[in-house]
Amino acid sequence: MSDMNHPSNDDQGFVPASFTPQPLTPGGAFPQAQTQNAFAPQAPAFAPQTPSSGAFAPAGTPRTSGPVPPFTERELRSFRHSAEIPLYTIMVVFNVLVVAFALISSILAFFDIGPLTGKSGAMINELILGIQAEADAHIEIIVILIGLPILLLFTVYLYYAQYRANSIRITEKNFPEIYEVVEDYARRLGMKNVPKVYLTQENGLLNAFSTYILRRQYVVLLTDLFEVAYLEHHDLDSIKFIIGHEMAHIRLKHATFSYQMSILFANYLPIIGNALSRAREYSCDRVAQHLVGKSGIEPMLALVVGKHLYKKVDVEDYVKHCHEVRGFFVFIYNLMASHPIMPKRIQALLRDHGSGRLFF
Repeated sequence: MSDMNHPSNDDQGFVPASFTPQPLTPGGAFPQAQTQNAFAPQAPAFAPQTPSSGAFAPAGTPRTSGPVPPFTERELRSFRHSAEIPLYTIMVVFNVLVVAFALISSILAFFDIGPLTGKSGAMINELILGIQAEADAHIEIIVILIGLPILLLFTVYLYYAQYRANSIRITEKNFPEIYEVVEDYARRLGMKNVPKVYLTQENGLLNAFSTYILRRQYVVLLTDLFEVAYLEHHDLDSIKFIIGHEMAHIRLKHATFSYQMSILFANYLPIIGNALSRAREYSCDRVAQHLVGKSGIEPMLALVVGKHLYKKVDVEDYVKHCHEVRGFFVFIYNLMASHPIMPKRIQALLRDHGSGRLFF
């Protein structure tokens, strides 16, 4: 939903990935698109990787001409963080157990037996549900199990309406260069439909995220990230990396209603939930790397120092000092974060394969 910065994991499921700290609300206008086809999709020009240039060369990838072929399922699996599927499986099992316990306990409570009656039921009401002890815990739980998915669905449709009403949709005529990139990436990712992409602004915040309504996904870009390509730096590769990252969330099925429902209650697990979120970000960074053919370090630096200064950062020096960012409190901060801390994320991007470090 993701995704460069560190959004909270308390996004209630409807923004599975984003680049910055919190979900945003739209509004505002956009710079006029340039007439030249600067974003026309093409085979990436691979070059030897150096920290100072940020160039990226996937190992064993031959130089090609013409359209780049779509990724195979095996390639897409190799881009996933090695811990993503195991963590997701744990959370799905936990989610199923929570729902099963709640349903069975609620049914038993109608016969005045089970953990939702008596003192244990009063404790669940007060400590977990936060309601009066005199209330019927099983009634409250049934209302939550039925009402929460309905509320979630209502909320995601409301957000979708908000972005449609206050954004500009990228089309063949509005920012056609970007639309061609989205089309090309959809083809290379093997997506059946080209996702809709909307542009909006949020008072200077840097963000982009993928999200969903029922059986449909879309991408939202904020103009302060987008303007980097059109105004100050003309940094097309950074914009492509951001788009590739968000489309990867869609292709890897992070941005779907069913995915979010499958871990709805497990998202509240204090350590595992955030670890899965960090693994998803590593996975999508790797997909974006191979889509664009660049390391993706510069878009990350834009989120550290802003869109005006990131081009002036000495990448080699920054990478050198990344190794110094460690210690107990750094570990705790990363443990609680929904996105990897930037030093770990950039060190993962410097490699063209493998999984980033989730914990240490």
